[in-house]
Amino acid sequence: MRTMCMSFAVLLVLPVSIDVSQALAARRPRAAVVSFEIPKDCPTGLPVLLHGQLVRGCLPSTVVQVWNGDWGIGPILSQYDPQSGEVLCFLPVDRPELPGQTIWCCATAACFNAAVTIEETDAGFQFYDRGRPVMFYQKKPHSLDGGAHVSANYVHPLLGLDGETLTEDFPRDHRHHHGVFWAWHQIWVGQKRAGDAWADKDFLPVVKKAEILEQGPLFATLHVTVHWTSPLVADKQGRPIPIVQEETSIRLFRAVEDFQYVDFAITLHALLDDVRIGGAENVKGYSGFTVRFRPPQGIAIVNDSGRLKQDAVGAKGRYVDVSGLFAGGKAVSGAAILCHPSLPEFPPRWLLRHYGPQNVIYPGRYAVPLPKNQPLTLHQRVLIHRGDARQARVADHQGLYELSPAMPRP
Repeated sequence: MRTMCMSFAVLLVLPVSIDVSQALAARRPRAAVVSFEIPKDCPTGLPVLLHGQLVRGCLPSTVVQVWNGDWGIGPILSQYDPQSGEVLCFLPVDRPELPGQTIWCCATAACFNAAVTIEETDAGFQFYDRGRPVMFYQKKPHSLDGGAHVSANYVHPLLGLDGETLTEDFPRDHRHHHGVFWAWHQIWVGQKRAGDAWADKDFLPVVKKAEILEQGPLFATLHVTVHWTSPLVADKQGRPIPIVQEETSIRLFRAVEDFQYVDFAITLHALLDDVRIGGAENVKGYSGFTVRFRPPQGIAIVNDSGRLKQDAVGAKGRYVDVSGLFAGGKAVSGAAILCHPSLPEFPPRWLLRHYGPQNVIYPGRYAVPLPKNQPLTLHQRVLIHRGDARQARVADHQGLYELSPAMPRP
């Protein structure tokens, strides 16, 4: 098996007075030694997605087992992320003395079966967690209303941990809403309006390439290259000229206890001069990353300020959670939209509705330039969970996301 030098994330409780790297090196001269710094503000009592660094030796595989017999640790599976050069794993930070510590351990190669997988179909890509369907990425353009609205490049259905359906596609009241999607009302090339991606009008996202980057015991990643096209921007033969090249990575993590992460990294590269994007040209300004939830019974929308009593426009917040009894569910569950601090506006503004979409507004009603040499990247996480926002500790998950590096671009 090919040997690779890489960094990875692990958790091992050892007294800080011991020089662990020297101890491990003396006992196992060939063992890889890795370290992880647990943030001082890390909440306790949750399995935490860890990121770490290799401090000695080389890791033998893309999947490693972490162990230390003297301390009763392991084996614990961790998976290498080729995009960041790290290996990731979930481990509980369950002691109050752990935050702020630098933790050490060693790792060896591990045999595994991929638990998180992606399967290509004629229409797109189905994501699974240990055989359980979690979500579907729609690659092929399609319509559910006789062609009045045609769309692609979105996620639906998004399913809860017990199989409940969390999202809607082509709902009767807004046929242009599509599960988990990202779209903008205003697309300009110079002074020419280049369609309306939000409304599926004079616009079509064309998936030029889709690649499964990795599958493993912890996560699987799909990367797509998408051209934004409009019949209003065409060559002399009437063929649409690509306006923006979108590079999007979607990463599904395996479920841990009562929650599951889906990470999105959406990068927009302008292919033409003087491209601008913007939201609805009114006070709402909606456009950008959006989840069209299927309204549950007893819906509760919760953000930084608590439970919303009514719809909100323009309210700032770091996260939004929607919970209730969803179709196909037997108990309260939900999903939250978490925001990474690398967003161009943080905390962002929101459009929040008890019946309709939950939208992270960017940039709002006034279009902003998308320079050819300055791509725009949006990092969002969707947290699927059992229970309501309090039971799921959504605020703590948001805090952990803020302490984590953003998912890198391929």
